[in-house]
Amino acid sequence: MDLRPPLRAALDAFGLPATVTPPGGPTVQTTAVWLPPVTVDQPTTSDLRRAEPRRVLALPLAEAPQVPRDTVVTVPEHEGAVAADWKVDEAERIDFDHWRMMVVPA
Repeated sequence: MDLRPPLRAALDAFGLPATVTPPGGPTVQTTAVWLPPVTVDQPTTSDLRRAEPRRVLALPLAEAPQVPRDTVVTVPEHEGAVAADWKVDEAERIDFDHWRMMVVPA
């Protein structure tokens, strides 16, 4: 039995209004939630490496059935902030009910 709360619980508590615009597709109004950043090791040409945090955003699958790379998501970083454009760099379905996306400023 999976005891994790569904995405809807996080959206109800922490969700922000979002506009999703896939390349060449229709714009969708939905709710998004920011997840903690993920740190990815970036190799360089020398033995040194750098760790770069990547921003992660979750969207409900029912409201945004397709989120290809280069989709633009317009969402504020926190409640009360001005909405900004974020471009999807990677998108993955983690659970049955949502997309988890790595985004970069557009």
